Amino acid sequence: MRRIFYSALILFAVLALIWTVCVSWVAYGPNRSHRMDVYSSPFTSNAPVILMLHGGSWTTGSRRWPDAWLFKVLHLVPKGYVFVSATTRLLPEADQLEQVHDFALALKYVQDNAHRWGGDGKRVVLIGHSSGAHVASLVATRQDILADVGASAPLGAIMLDTSAIDVGKRMRNSPRGFLSRFIGSDRAFWDEISPAEHVDPEDPPLLFACATNRAWPCAIAKELASRASQVAVLPVDESHRGVNATLGRRGDYTKSVDLWLKGLGLP
Repeated sequence: MRRIFYSALILFAVLALIWTVCVSWVAYGPNRSHRMDVYSSPFTSNAPVILMLHGGSWTTGSRRWPDAWLFKVLHLVPKGYVFVSATTRLLPEADQLEQVHDFALALKYVQDNAHRWGGDGKRVVLIGHSSGAHVASLVATRQDILADVGASAPLGAIMLDTSAIDVGKRMRNSPRGFLSRFIGSDRAFWDEISPAEHVDPEDPPLLFACATNRAWPCAIAKELASRASQVAVLPVDESHRGVNATLGRRGDYTKSVDLWLKGLGLP
């Protein structure tokens, strides 16, 4: 019986990918790292768009890691979404703030060109994992950066297990953890790249999904939610990697994210 179930699951995945169109190496900016892959259905029209940024401690990672796109595409494209997986410049070429500018530029490109893939550029939701979640949260909360690139605010943003929510607080307290290896010692910069310093009533809805086996992300996300009504927290019984890799698979976690998306008026 189990063999039949997994065979059916594999068959479904293969059929879903067959009916998915992928446009690769789309350039959204002048740098060689300003690239995105677009997954959509040939039958889609005016679909909402998910714009994804991978993790990797701001230093590594790829838009083509299966964790970044595979189960999300299998789940979301058949539901009527366009899914875009992007890369930005990374450390040491670009610091965190420059990576935020890159991802804002990617958002601007998607908003202007989504119609080419059957998407609706006015309905874009950001998703990021780990350091990518930190970058996505700043794109959603830094209206000044959006204005710099001419982008509109996204419809919402989903952050998958990031420790970099209140960067200043984390860096000023001991232990600083892994952040100290990547953030530097400039205290003004800590606050500039701290999402908690920029959340305000003008921001779109924000969902922080956090691994329950890590104390810091859930605790600081809940603290932020206690003072910002547009912030929601979703504890997930997964590892740091699992919060990203399992999104799109059948289960309560994916159902909860789907419900949050429905709250934005999406499928």
